Amino acid sequence: GAGKSTLMKCLYGMHPPEKGVFYLGDRPLSIRSPRDAMKEGIGMVHQHFMLVPSGTVAENVVLGDEPRRGWRFDGPRASREVAELSRRFGLEVEPDMPVYALPVGLQQRVEILKLLYRKASTLIFDEPTAVLSPGEVASLFEILRDFRRKGKTVIFIAHNLEEVLAISDVISVTR
Repeated sequence: GAGKSTLMKCLYGMHPPEKGVFYLGDRPLSIRSPRDAMKEGIGMVHQHFMLVPSGTVAENVVLGDEPRRGWRFDGPRASREVAELSRRFGLEVEPDMPVYALPVGLQQRVEILKLLYRKASTLIFDEPTAVLSPGEVASLFEILRDFRRKGKTVIFIAHNLEEVLAISDVISVTR
């Protein structure tokens, strides 16, 4: 009801803002689509995952920006690149596994890998713990802390104040 998700969808280019301007540093941004947002290094993990269940982890991660060999999709290269990315960020997801076979916590990691594959430096998480078990929440928080250590900006939207206090450096309250 406060507009948190709507604000983030505007920043990510899913909804045009009715007024106002987003800035990156002192530079105004013109974001009209998620592709524009990704060009600016902004990525978003939505409350409801946007994955193709019948596809593999690697296919989902590279979808829309697929590695090619000539004019054909290079599946082995996609798997290698996703495996390396998964290792580098400690996400530990098997690239050749079909998404439908993954528990929800690993599906969320696939969503995160999609952003990292496109080199997002600002990561927006909209209610990321709503579908996770307590163990998966702890694992996600470790991943988010690691992102901060690696210089990434994390925007974490949540209703749970304990979670916000556990993970945040700066807090803004909207109501």
